[in-house]
Amino acid sequence: GILPNLTFKTTLGADIASSVRQTYYPRTSPVGAETSGRARQAERSLSNLNFQSLLTWAPKFGDDQELEVLGGYEFTRFDNRGFESEMRGFLTDAFQWNNLGAGNPEGSPTPVSYIQQSKLASFFARANYGFKNKYFITGVLRNDGSSRLAPGNKWAVFPAVSASWRLSEESFLKNGMFSNLNLRVGYGLQGNQAVRPYGTQLLLRTDNSAKYPFGSSVITGFAASQVANPDLKWETSVQTNIGLDYGFKDNTFTGTIEFYQKKTKDLLFEVPVAQPAVVTNRLENVGSLSTSGLEASLDAQLISNSSMSLTSGLVLSVERNQVDELGLNRQFITAGAVNGQGQSGKNSQRLIPGKPIGTFWGAKFAGYNSNGEQLFVKYKVTRDAAGRETSRTVDGTTTSPGGDDEVIIGNANPAFSLGVRSNGTWNRFDFSWLWRAEVGRDVFNNTALVYGTTSNVNQARNFLRSALKAKDALGQPAIYSSRWIEDGSFVRLQNATVGYTFRMPGLSSRDTRVYVSGDNLLLFTPYSGYD
Repeated sequence: GILPNLTFKTTLGADIASSVRQTYYPRTSPVGAETSGRARQAERSLSNLNFQSLLTWAPKFGDDQELEVLGGYEFTRFDNRGFESEMRGFLTDAFQWNNLGAGNPEGSPTPVSYIQQSKLASFFARANYGFKNKYFITGVLRNDGSSRLAPGNKWAVFPAVSASWRLSEESFLKNGMFSNLNLRVGYGLQGNQAVRPYGTQLLLRTDNSAKYPFGSSVITGFAASQVANPDLKWETSVQTNIGLDYGFKDNTFTGTIEFYQKKTKDLLFEVPVAQPAVVTNRLENVGSLSTSGLEASLDAQLISNSSMSLTSGLVLSVERNQVDELGLNRQFITAGAVNGQGQSGKNSQRLIPGKPIGTFWGAKFAGYNSNGEQLFVKYKVTRDAAGRETSRTVDGTTTSPGGDDEVIIGNANPAFSLGVRSNGTWNRFDFSWLWRAEVGRDVFNNTALVYGTTSNVNQARNFLRSALKAKDALGQPAIYSSRWIEDGSFVRLQNATVGYTFRMPGLSSRDTRVYVSGDNLLLFTPYSGYD
């Protein structure tokens, strides 16, 4: 320490990793036969350097008060770079990846090299104050700066304050049923700078699509891969929470109950760029999102003696979110691209003001007609002079749904999540398990959309067994609709572990433990697709 009750600490850390991947597909392999051999060598290097300085002051004010004031500075530099080269068209497999020059440059991809660097700097202060071991308050102030954001928006201030009251220390609750009862409240701002490096700038790329003939030579040119956004700034969340920590019967039973509300503005999101443009999407700050939730837990010491112990716990989580607005008077933003033949440009979700993130959008499946054609609910929509929908009524069915026939068809968010955990011992054995469940969520089965229809039969394509039982007429196309939105609720045995501890001969002073552990051992779900 510098002075009594004053300490200074400096930490310097580095995380450095590098790797080389070498791959060769022989000319006799299914992949290599297409290109007469295919060699690839890729090098990756990643380094994070971190510097932190902390100054802490903790004066003494007697037995009833405690105070700690901390100030600090932190700087982190991220460096990600790599090189990759691939060559095709070899006369022999003898060289593998050790002689890329033996391949044919014609028809081989352009070599790739890159470097991504970013910096994050933070000035921060924190003060903790406690009185009579019952009343506590904490204040935090941060000033964070990120090189990933646009000039003029790189720095932002994020304050927070929290307080707690140990009710179980008050005379009116002491020696009562609660061995611990603590009330907590908090309010604060948080920032998110989850932007890829150079995410605000115009970026150019070189690849095979940028090669052009000039005279008798082929020149590799440049094409835009990203348009500039000089206004990109921090995504900011304001959160308020209130919680209660409890314990009774000498903390044989303990747990927490917490409610929170969060408002996030300037959401970082990829949105379509007005066409014509050099790219289709760009990262922008769009709109705001409200989130609220409840988290509760209960842990119980069920058995505790010299030969056996058993502790079990229950965790419940309920969360709801809603898009408040999307900026620029946007009515929606599409998301969740649909993959598969004939699905180009199709999206499975929309961000809609007043609805949650994860809202599935599409036509409602209504069965089949007598010819085995898929039917979808058809709607009659009326609009005002500004083009806004004023009414919607069902108008029969159709085999070719249009834009007016698309509605909300699902929600990817669970109604609630539940976890049950247990830990125990019996003599020298120990065991633990964790069950986890999510209830009331929808999942889009893209695999079934692509391989669950009879259109693949006429094209010599693979298909799922479920297609044999489908009522579709032979050759019916794959059409995205509520038909492919399934109940994704599940109950899963996430982990189970059994161990045994013993003393090895000759090592009587040290314990040796052997164990068997498994993940994802059981799964119960109505969802028919891949886990």
